[in-house]
Amino acid sequence: MAQGVRSLVWFRSDLRVTDNTALFEACRRAGGASGKGVVAVFLISPGEWAAHDFAPIKVDFILRSLAVLSADLSKLNIPLLIETAKTPREIPGVLVALAKKHACDELHFNKEYEVNEAKRDAAVIDAFSAARLKAHAHTDQICVEPGEIRTGEGRFFTVYSPFKRAFFKHWDKIGGCPTLAKPSRQAEIGVAPSPVPETHAASEPTGPSGRDHWRTRWPAGEHEAMKRLRQFCADSIVPYKDRRDFPGTDGTSMLSHHLAVGTISPRQCLEKGIEANLAAHSTGVGGLKGNPLENGSPGPVHWISEVLWREFYVHVMVGFPRVCMHRAFQVNTEAIVWNDEPKLLEAWKQGRTGVPIVDAGMRQLLRDGWMHNRVRMIVAMYFTKDYFLNWRLGEKFFMQNLIDGFLASNNGGWQWSASTGTDAAPYFRIFNTYNQSEKFDPDGTYIREFVPELRGVQGPAIHDPEQLPGLLRSRLDYPKPLVDRVKAREKAIDAFRKLRPV
Repeated sequence: MAQGVRSLVWFRSDLRVTDNTALFEACRRAGGASGKGVVAVFLISPGEWAAHDFAPIKVDFILRSLAVLSADLSKLNIPLLIETAKTPREIPGVLVALAKKHACDELHFNKEYEVNEAKRDAAVIDAFSAARLKAHAHTDQICVEPGEIRTGEGRFFTVYSPFKRAFFKHWDKIGGCPTLAKPSRQAEIGVAPSPVPETHAASEPTGPSGRDHWRTRWPAGEHEAMKRLRQFCADSIVPYKDRRDFPGTDGTSMLSHHLAVGTISPRQCLEKGIEANLAAHSTGVGGLKGNPLENGSPGPVHWISEVLWREFYVHVMVGFPRVCMHRAFQVNTEAIVWNDEPKLLEAWKQGRTGVPIVDAGMRQLLRDGWMHNRVRMIVAMYFTKDYFLNWRLGEKFFMQNLIDGFLASNNGGWQWSASTGTDAAPYFRIFNTYNQSEKFDPDGTYIREFVPELRGVQGPAIHDPEQLPGLLRSRLDYPKPLVDRVKAREKAIDAFRKLRPV
């Protein structure tokens, strides 16, 4: 079987050679060093990037990760071809033509689960079938295929905690999700790799930071991802639960951008999380009884739980595809009439709301293309509850600026904050922004880094400059809040209280 097959591997959001299901299976079926070989392809698709609001910093990160991937594949004698498909409609034809040109018998790719991507992939499978070629789709972006974990009634889960418990049971049942080795070197096949473009029109900086800052701040590629994962597990995973919510400290894994483009896999993250949990147990940090995904040292266990939120939101997206179509998960919340105030929207986008923790988060986003997760919740909650602006506008702005933009997680987080999503509790999920700031940035370290106008402010006023005496406040080159927080809270509660079940 294997020696008579030449495989084409279509890379998308899986830019790595280790633990890549599509690549692994393609190489296995191609017969290794004695087989007909594997050809790899990546499609530059500016139409898709634009339709999905890919940030320039994310496109830049993709291109840099592609360069690393191409070099790694070349060591395996697998050429990476770079082709262009301006629109999704062109993709099936481009791939079939490429397969025929290089005498490939079949195509391998890892599934993507957004509605448009699923339709695109179905069209590719149909096109290969029509051309009398095979196409194989693999589960790789997540650990468990959506639909394999369901409630007792056979439905998709809508609340995270029971989903997580079901995931753990399923994990035990299937014996875990072991990672896959890097494929062996194949025989040369006489196909030259394409040069990887360093830039693209879609990667042109539009904000205050340029490529030099991006590339210093965010080293690209699979090796950097694994280096970061190992460092996190060695230095920060044990205290993770206690440090993760404090944006002024280096307490998170900083792997979300690698997961978004697939320079690391969730299986690799869970594997290292389990190893760290077992290591912590061996040193007496936490008791370990049962499944190491859910029992043991609080830090690794909590981090594993956070990794699985991404898994959960993908399952939600498949089970309830309306969330891919700018629809609310909680259907009755579509009756809400959100504020239409461009002044508020622009103040938020620019980090000029007059609320320090919110402005710090937005300025971090504009500078680095990333924002601490706790602060993401704070700024999204402020946007939807204090400003009472449509969550869809905030979701879009995040995607347009985030290096780690990932539809399932971004949409899930925004709808959670807006109380239109899963596990909604609108009367209780209204943050007091100032209390959040005092709790998670107690000495104002994070605020002072990103809001330099306030670096000289001491004490509680760093969280709320309106506490300052009039003369001192007037000397600050910093805007006053645009809404009354008490009235805003009342308005939000009233709007949700008036909703009727659907």
